[in-house]
Amino acid sequence: MTPVPSRVPNTQTASARVTAICRARSGEVARTTCRNDRPIPRESGTSGWLPCAHDHCPRAYPTAAGVNDPLVPRSTADRRRMLVRLCVPATLTLMAEPLLGVVDAAIAGRLGAVELGALGLATSLLGGLTWVFNFLVFGTTSTVAQALGRADAADAGRRVAHAGLVAAVLGGAAAVLVAVLARPVVQLSGAVPELVEPAVPYLQVRALGVPFMLVAFVGHGAFRGAGDTRRPLLVIAVANLVNLALNLMLVFGFGWGLAGIAAATVAAEVITACWLALMGRARLGFPLSGHGLPGRAEVLELATTSRDLFIRTASLVGSVAVISAAAARVGAETSAAHMVMWQVYLLLSFFLDGLAVAAQTIMGRAAGAGAREVVRATVHDSLRWGLGVGVVLAAGLLAGQPVLVAAFTDDPGVSATVATSWWLPSLLAPLHALVFILDGLLMGVQDYAFIRTWTATGSVLGAATAQVCVSLGGGLLSLWVCYEIVMLLRGVPMLLRSRDLHRR
Repeated sequence: MTPVPSRVPNTQTASARVTAICRARSGEVARTTCRNDRPIPRESGTSGWLPCAHDHCPRAYPTAAGVNDPLVPRSTADRRRMLVRLCVPATLTLMAEPLLGVVDAAIAGRLGAVELGALGLATSLLGGLTWVFNFLVFGTTSTVAQALGRADAADAGRRVAHAGLVAAVLGGAAAVLVAVLARPVVQLSGAVPELVEPAVPYLQVRALGVPFMLVAFVGHGAFRGAGDTRRPLLVIAVANLVNLALNLMLVFGFGWGLAGIAAATVAAEVITACWLALMGRARLGFPLSGHGLPGRAEVLELATTSRDLFIRTASLVGSVAVISAAAARVGAETSAAHMVMWQVYLLLSFFLDGLAVAAQTIMGRAAGAGAREVVRATVHDSLRWGLGVGVVLAAGLLAGQPVLVAAFTDDPGVSATVATSWWLPSLLAPLHALVFILDGLLMGVQDYAFIRTWTATGSVLGAATAQVCVSLGGGLLSLWVCYEIVMLLRGVPMLLRSRDLHRR
């Protein structure tokens, strides 16, 4: 391979250089030219991002056929377009995934109160798996984005393959545990006997889909890291339709009851995992087979990443559970009001998560490419967008309070209790948006230990404060103050950390 000169004097005007960029991106010139429209020597068959040492050139241009548009946007307009292009499909995907549960609940409700209650009990126990193992999504997204930023398609494929192997092993172990421990766990939950009997077979059937669910997590992360959030949306949409059709056939056609609902969900999970895997081989642009087993160093890296993200997620879930339990101790009305507010917050979090996915992907690709100026600009633009979205959400929450509350309850007492506290999370919606964005930015540079430490710290302090508030006679407002403590103790350190990301 002929070496590229370390420095080539720039004789073009700024306008000519910009024209060269546009021509290269639009395909008018071969993707083997740099910003100055000079040929870049490379080995035959090389794909990925080509290095360029010409004066004022971007680090590289994308050339791999399987990789989407360049995710190292150099201008504010490019970053804005990329954020929107990644965010919208990611948000729709995140909103579509819970529809499996909504359809299941609607079908179970037609079977009777016992079946619906058993479904709620079983899904609440299974829900922890989704939260606990979502590190597979986050970790895969960042590793793939950074590998592609380094022009190392082989490394991206190897990491996805190994993450999929880990997901299959963890999923198999979790499936066995769920199937074997279904009855004792349901009984330990304190559920009445009439709920135990239908809940146990439901859990045992759903256990079959756990490995596929975890493999699908890796698939989602791989596509996000490659900058493709549209194809996973198609997969999830089809899986939802399959789930609905099978529910109607198995429950009302064959009379399988809750077991039929579980079987339909498992089928949807199998389709999602297999389709993402097959589509990944054809569309992602990097090899997913022939990588063998992970080495000791990679196993340790996977274990460290998994540990940090597991602690992050578990601490968040734990703080929410503790605060919800504290609301239940205050009284039924307070607990119901807290649930209404929490459900509205969850709906909004889907959109904020979509922004975080976009920020994580762009940041990971820029960090992998070593484009420090893009890292710095991405932090600035993402936070500005997050703040703007937060302000819009705050205005919408304050203006739409009557409609949003009425969608979840028609109880006057619950509505009145909600009204005493609604203003707090509404006014602090910009804080929530910034925390989501910062989470994505720091994940993009794989700063998992920092995220873990401050998320766990905030969660522990927020949960502990909730216990104190309840013991002192606090109500719903004081409990939401505790949750805002969690967000504040996450957000402020991450904001300070983000100022130095381009130097890392």
